[in-house]
Amino acid sequence: MMNIDNLASIFSQRNGVQQSMSSSIMSAIMGYIMQKGMGSMLSGGSGSGGGAEGIKSMLSNLGGGSGQGINQDHELVKHVQHNAGIKDPQQASQYTRQGLDLMNEQADKNPQGLQSLLGNFLGASRGGQQNKGGSDSGSFLDNVI
Repeated sequence: MMNIDNLASIFSQRNGVQQSMSSSIMSAIMGYIMQKGMGSMLSGGSGSGGGAEGIKSMLSNLGGGSGQGINQDHELVKHVQHNAGIKDPQQASQYTRQGLDLMNEQADKNPQGLQSLLGNFLGASRGGQQNKGGSDSGSFLDNVI
């Protein structure tokens, strides 16, 4: 079963980023997806491959896949930069593109695993938003793992 640690580990190995930073980046991307209500695409069509298509569509709308449309002024990049504590906006932009590319790849390789992970995030974000303002990814991750 896929979890945030698996995704962060792959990100870390590919991009030479520390595991903790990788977790923060991937959590920020998934948190943004849920915050923007894009998680509803996942729960809507659970027919034949609907979830996988929903994930691919959602990532495409964010500028994933080729990474086009993601620059340091993009709202998602600013979200990742803030939540992962990245000082350099260009580095935040690069990590965001790489994170979206990884999610896109996983949507092809393991769509059910990624859908499950995002679904867990959706449940955690709904339950966790009442506790705090939302930038404390530590308690957020505890609900996912």
